[in-house]
Amino acid sequence: MRWTKLKQLAEDLLCEKLQGRVHYHVVVHRKSHDQTATFRMTLDGREVFRASDIPFARQVNERGRELQEERQIDPYRWEQDWQSFWESDELKRLHAAYEDAEEELKASGQYPAWEVVPLLFDYVQMPVEKAIVHAHPFIRAVAVLDWRVGKRTLDQLDVTNETDVVKLFYSIRTES
Repeated sequence: MRWTKLKQLAEDLLCEKLQGRVHYHVVVHRKSHDQTATFRMTLDGREVFRASDIPFARQVNERGRELQEERQIDPYRWEQDWQSFWESDELKRLHAAYEDAEEELKASGQYPAWEVVPLLFDYVQMPVEKAIVHAHPFIRAVAVLDWRVGKRTLDQLDVTNETDVVKLFYSIRTES
């Protein structure tokens, strides 16, 4: 699906008071070798949420290096052959450190655009009952802005233990 159609579908699901005020934007950095992107959500022209591939990857690499030092992983240990290198426990521990770094960043509310845009696609196709209790915080956050979520459902939501993005979108919805 083209981005323009996805944007239209997602913005059509916004509650009445946020229609025309909230906009979704994607910028694809075509000059980069892998066409990284930045996803932005604006409210009255002011950016309130951003998910960008390049800063996310940079922070994952920094945190991955920190975890590598903390866990004393030496990925450059000499092996006699490539087969034993690719199967080594040291390399598996290195991959685990970078996966943990990525999970830490996502838990702190930072996401890459390559993850958020497909989630928005999934969101526009799912019932709001599933979206409001979805495992991913971004889908739960966008569902709070949905016109299909009524006042009673909003009043019943407990966002005290939610991630920052859900709390932010909840405050946008309740203040509008």
